[in-house]
Amino acid sequence: MSQYKSFNLQEVKMYNLGDVLSIQYTGFKHYGIYIGNNTLIHNSKKFFKVEEISLEDFKDGKEPKLSSIKSSSPELSIQRAKKFLGIPYGLFSENCEHFVRVVCGLEKESTQVQKYLITALGTGVLLKSDNTIVQAAGGAAAIGALLTSSEKSPVKNSAVLACLAAGIAFLATQG
Repeated sequence: MSQYKSFNLQEVKMYNLGDVLSIQYTGFKHYGIYIGNNTLIHNSKKFFKVEEISLEDFKDGKEPKLSSIKSSSPELSIQRAKKFLGIPYGLFSENCEHFVRVVCGLEKESTQVQKYLITALGTGVLLKSDNTIVQAAGGAAAIGALLTSSEKSPVKNSAVLACLAAGIAFLATQG
């Protein structure tokens, strides 16, 4: 019997420098940027700061996916990421998604936070308002946020659906 463990080359995942990887948890994704040598930099909710971490620890027993968040200059993104080491974590202003978008040279936003806030606000308006038109707009905004694809801002879809639903509700009350 051979002392060497066999492995399937297809099981070995290779990532490119500057790739943004995501791990899917229940209800949210966690992001990091691959910097080579099986390491990433991410903004850790667990340790409350931007840190360098092994790919194995980042994976947390899950399979990383390549994110649609990309940089036009991966080398520059890695340089930027290293400058963020030690920066504190903040859910609404400095989370892992904000971090990878900024180091990739993109707008600082968290589509996940946007989705949750718009969904909560829209649902609250739907349930608490006495005005049918306002209820329709709130419910449609929540649905628009929920239906927006991952890693895309839900703001435009929610606004369009809210206006459309409010208009239809208004027309339905005329008569």
